[in-house]
Amino acid sequence: MAQPSAPESRLRTVVVTALRCLGLWATAGLGACVTHTYQPMSGLHRPVVIDTGAPNFVGTTLRINCVPKDLLKNMQDATSLCDKLTTLFENQGAVVTTALGVQSDELVAVDGQAAVPIPDLTLELHARQVHAAGNPLSWAAMLASFTLVPAFTEFTFEQGVVVRDGSGFLLATDELRGKVTHYYGFGAWASNKLLDLTAREKENRVIGAAPELDLSNDLYRQLSQTVFNASLQAEVLKRSGPRTTQEDPPAPAEPSTLPGLGPTLGAP
Repeated sequence: MAQPSAPESRLRTVVVTALRCLGLWATAGLGACVTHTYQPMSGLHRPVVIDTGAPNFVGTTLRINCVPKDLLKNMQDATSLCDKLTTLFENQGAVVTTALGVQSDELVAVDGQAAVPIPDLTLELHARQVHAAGNPLSWAAMLASFTLVPAFTEFTFEQGVVVRDGSGFLLATDELRGKVTHYYGFGAWASNKLLDLTAREKENRVIGAAPELDLSNDLYRQLSQTVFNASLQAEVLKRSGPRTTQEDPPAPAEPSTLPGLGPTLGAP
């Protein structure tokens, strides 16, 4: 039996997904018809100058600490994030180790007793949900319209970033915030699929993995820039050496005595 061509295979996928979205296959319809959008908010949309494909951290030892709390619900989520960031910074030349769920002060105490070298920098990450919303009426409208009218849910997340040097000295902090919206139903899926096929560039398409890739790229660029800035600050502090106590400025000289005046200029 001949295998379908690539265009035929894509068309079949679109048709099958559309049928699921219309609810004709009720058991799978809702999951097949979810459209995701991502909106960068505070921090994530800042311009960066760093190239994440360049060797920015050659010779730098970096420890990444992913705290399993809030959005990082368990050790599996924290490990997954740390693994992805390990690849990110190793590709830029850093020597990376990971620590899961250990507070910064505990890491400093452990480093003081450990036989392994203390890393140059420690990147600590906290993720939490700031806001979540969903209109129950939108679900009723979706069901009443056979999924032509979409239902939606959205949530706003915040990625906390802390960078310290080997002694635990704070070098940088940041808060990266974004919003993710999920649309459910055939109406949202079909309209966005049509725009993807006709009007949008490939990198701007909504259906598929593009929103997740946009979020990942924004997060990776901002984290790389923050760590790079912190490494420069650590180098400047290291070269400046220990701070010395500033000497008291010399006392001002007494004003000269002029004829007919007292010992102080202007005194009677």
